Amino acid sequence: EFGHFIIARLNKIDVSVFSIGFGPRILSFRDKKGTEWQFAIIPLGGFVRFAGDDNLASIKTDVDANSDYSNSALFNEAPLIGRFSTVLAGPLANFIFSVLVFSLILLVQGVPVSDPVIGKINKFYETKYDIKVNDKILEVEGKKINSFSEIFSHINRSGAEASKFTIRRGASVREIEIPYLLQPIVEAIEPLSAASLAGLQIGDVFLTVEEKNLANFNDLRELIINSEGRSLNVTIFRDGQILKKSIQPVLSPIENQNGDFDSIYRIGVAGGPIFYPPRETPNVLNALIFGVDATVGVIVASFKGIKGIVSGQVDPKHLSGPIGIAHAVSDSINSGLLALLSLVAIISTGIGFVNLLPIPILDGGHIVMMIYEYFSRRKPSEEVLRFSMIFGLVLLLSLLLFTTFNDISRLVLFFKF
Repeated sequence: EFGHFIIARLNKIDVSVFSIGFGPRILSFRDKKGTEWQFAIIPLGGFVRFAGDDNLASIKTDVDANSDYSNSALFNEAPLIGRFSTVLAGPLANFIFSVLVFSLILLVQGVPVSDPVIGKINKFYETKYDIKVNDKILEVEGKKINSFSEIFSHINRSGAEASKFTIRRGASVREIEIPYLLQPIVEAIEPLSAASLAGLQIGDVFLTVEEKNLANFNDLRELIINSEGRSLNVTIFRDGQILKKSIQPVLSPIENQNGDFDSIYRIGVAGGPIFYPPRETPNVLNALIFGVDATVGVIVASFKGIKGIVSGQVDPKHLSGPIGIAHAVSDSINSGLLALLSLVAIISTGIGFVNLLPIPILDGGHIVMMIYEYFSRRKPSEEVLRFSMIFGLVLLLSLLLFTTFNDISRLVLFFKF
């Protein structure tokens, strides 16, 4: 909304109200330029209301001759390019914010160094094997290692046997054996997933599933995929303790190599290696490039998701609404600050993407009307605007009800655990 606001001011379009939240106002104040800034009771977004634009259809309204806006630029009287840029600025502000947040995440998290040095080790494997932080890996299976990425090229890929590592620790060189690096470690947890509902945490290590020992992450994946949705009894290692849990995989869409979607049973965890390299802070330019790439990635994924729903490859029941977003935020908080920031950036990108959809009442719908105005040299009639806005409002309310039903269904599942 600040994107709309600042570009409107640059286009000399007066802003009558800037609201954070909807519904009855809690408190408000008016600035020197006549804009009323308010906080409303329902914290599900906000809006900017331009002078002379007091309805959803953006139909011109009469302005009181005694008001502050009688001699100012009204939204509907502004040049087309001014109105177009003002409307477009909202979604663009979402994308810019996402880029900045993703960039901040990389600056805080850092990027891995190329040297084959151990910078972080999962606690379970640090206690079981002779590996320490700052160990430098010289050879794997007798082959010289020059960079961290080369380690994965030479490890024993059978997944069942250990690999021989030659490491330097301080002034000494020694040989040790380390199991297949991609073990059943919980490296990330999807919000609103079966893993999240079961209370899994980042760093957990799966030891058994249905009393079957796991040699690597792929063993865990295969058992979950073949579960047919049955609840699985698992044991995990966490902070020196062995915990028993029950997890019920959910049939979920996942993109395949062809760009289509397959439905498989999943619990919503991503795995990682036993150890990671140290990290260093990247320069700001590289962080911004990463932010742009990550934002574009979310937009592309959104397009693919819509395509999957339209084609019938993705069940619409996976859509979430405000309740689901609130629970996703809660899940992300439990996973740490960076996970929360990542979700904030994803939500911001999603809001910008949805607002650009050509649906009446959204920014994309207004942009379509302006494109029509540009080519036809006349504005759409009031009848067309009113009908399209009613249609758009019904569509969005229906979507809100549907996603809320999905969210409540997930809450019922949550209270089963």
